[in-house]
Amino acid sequence: MPKASASHPPFDSTDLLALPALPAVVGELLTAFDDENVDVQTLAHLIGRDATISARMLAVANSASYYSRAPRTSSLERTLAVLGLETAKTIALTTAIHQTFSRLRGIPPDDMDRFWRHALGCAHLAQRLAQTTAYPAPDEAYLCGLLHDLGKLVIGVRHPTALQEVRVRARSHDDVPALERQLFGADHCELGATLVESWRLHSFLADAIRFHHQTVKDLRGAHPLLRLLHVANTLSQSGELDDAAYIGADSLFGLTPALLRQLRAESAHEMALLATSLGIAGTAAGDERAATPPPDRTRLDRSVKELALVSGVQAEMGQADDETALLEAVARCATILFDLGEVHFFLPEPRTGMLHSHDPGILREFVIDPAGSENVVTRALRDRCISHSLAEERAGVVDRQLARFWETDGVLCLPLHTATGVLGGLVAGVSQAQLPRLLAQTRLLHLFAAEVAGHLDMARQRERRRSRAHEDRRLLEQQRLRAVLHEAANPLTILRNYLHLLTARLEEPSVQDDLRVLREETERVGRILLRLSDQGGDRETAGAVELNATIRDLARVLEDALCRPRGIQLILELEDGIPPLARGGDAIRQIVLNLVRNAVEALGLSGAGAITIATRNNINWHGRSYVELVVADNGPGLPSEQRARLFQPMTSTKGGEHAGLGLTIVRNLAEELGGSVICRSNYGGGLIFQVLLPRVGPL
Repeated sequence: MPKASASHPPFDSTDLLALPALPAVVGELLTAFDDENVDVQTLAHLIGRDATISARMLAVANSASYYSRAPRTSSLERTLAVLGLETAKTIALTTAIHQTFSRLRGIPPDDMDRFWRHALGCAHLAQRLAQTTAYPAPDEAYLCGLLHDLGKLVIGVRHPTALQEVRVRARSHDDVPALERQLFGADHCELGATLVESWRLHSFLADAIRFHHQTVKDLRGAHPLLRLLHVANTLSQSGELDDAAYIGADSLFGLTPALLRQLRAESAHEMALLATSLGIAGTAAGDERAATPPPDRTRLDRSVKELALVSGVQAEMGQADDETALLEAVARCATILFDLGEVHFFLPEPRTGMLHSHDPGILREFVIDPAGSENVVTRALRDRCISHSLAEERAGVVDRQLARFWETDGVLCLPLHTATGVLGGLVAGVSQAQLPRLLAQTRLLHLFAAEVAGHLDMARQRERRRSRAHEDRRLLEQQRLRAVLHEAANPLTILRNYLHLLTARLEEPSVQDDLRVLREETERVGRILLRLSDQGGDRETAGAVELNATIRDLARVLEDALCRPRGIQLILELEDGIPPLARGGDAIRQIVLNLVRNAVEALGLSGAGAITIATRNNINWHGRSYVELVVADNGPGLPSEQRARLFQPMTSTKGGEHAGLGLTIVRNLAEELGGSVICRSNYGGGLIFQVLLPRVGPL
């Protein structure tokens, strides 16, 4: 970019909020964003009617905050997909607010009309030329034409008369860049290109803008986008063009002057229609029809005012922490915004669908049946539009009752709904004098209703999440308590059976070992009960765990207490040399107990059988080394669909007191130790439970 002189401070072409946008486009965008059914294609089409808004969308989408998702393309649809509709709406809203308070930054309205007309005309002609010459990205050509003069606005917001001064002094449009550099220290081509370059698009868009005033000779052999913009800019100039313009265009693309004139005329006609719809004054290139009225800013100003009013009451509603508080806040906001004295709510009861008032007193006795006789509320919720009863033929019995109760002339209902459904109705008492004023604010009422519905929906979602979290905590606590009691039952059963056995074996040499096992089980009961009372946490014996020794000690108890009395054989296949495990003595004992108990109960259904407890070292699973603990039986087994749900609570097929908790505990304990457990069918019948425990020590 040419260096500005001392009298001209550098331009900031990235200050897009300073640049004016077409009021009609901003207003249409705000209306479109209020439509819950609007699609990306429609929004992209609207955005593509204004250079400033298009530039703002592209600038945000390609900024550092969107670095990982930045489209780096000139597609407005792709840009909107990256931004999301909420962010795009915020961009449109901030643009609208700046438009309202900037008043076009002092640039004369006639100059703005010429700018918008030429930018849109160039965009449409560039797109037509792209389609005619088979350029693969006609939308890119359109955007290039739309943005090519954006640098003029950068100059114009600092020098409001710049556009007029350059137009008067330039002998032809090719003289404009040099004259701008002379007068202002920079030209619009370089300013616009610098802006586009900051977006780092994968496109020649910036170069096309930078060189669009170069001569035909300079552009021969250049990228097609550069040539397309040059031709579109030349042919979209106002007034009649001499033959040289068409000859130059012909030399760049091989299109005959006759075809170029036809394309120019078609584009001019289309531009004239668009200018009329957008309120752009003047005539399009080559179109001598009468000028359209100047732009009407009233709708944009009204839209910004309405959005500002709604935003002003958002904080009031946002402070409510439950539905009751929210409805009270909404009633206050409705009074503030619309001077309504009686504001109430009729919301559907989830089970019956009947509409009930949430107010205390006699109003609670009003129940509205959506399928009953028509009234203001049912009509508003059915049609999703404002309804009132002040036309006599439209007043139902409920309407007359409410009007008498509130001592008003009639009632008005504002439907509250989201994209997913109707939430209820805001019902207010109104007078004949109030009604015209309220109906004149229909758009504001709908904006307010949408805001209320959004807050109400969020409040209900929060309440559902709180209820679900509370229920989850209750169920988890209940499951934890049942699991702890289930754990306590195992050692107590062993103690009871073992005491019986010791009565007859006190004189045997093994009595000391038996007493040691009894002492350890008693200590474990103490620890489990401490967990139940939340005084001992999840304490367990510290130090390394000898897996085989732990299993041998427990197997003697299990064989005597559970297996032998039922005629079940307990087989140990323990591999030597298994290194000590870092922790989990109590957990491993509980795992073995639960798996053996389950196997015993399964075998009990089919008579005597065998249970095998095995260990194995150096099991490699997903690149990690484990020790394997296996408990297998040769019982009836389970179908595959039941095995898939085996570790879920409440899946036991045993009935009675068996709650299916044992295997859930096994899985949880194994995972707490950093391991896992799987179940598969045993060859010849029965089940195999394989527990993998993290291995400690050298391989």
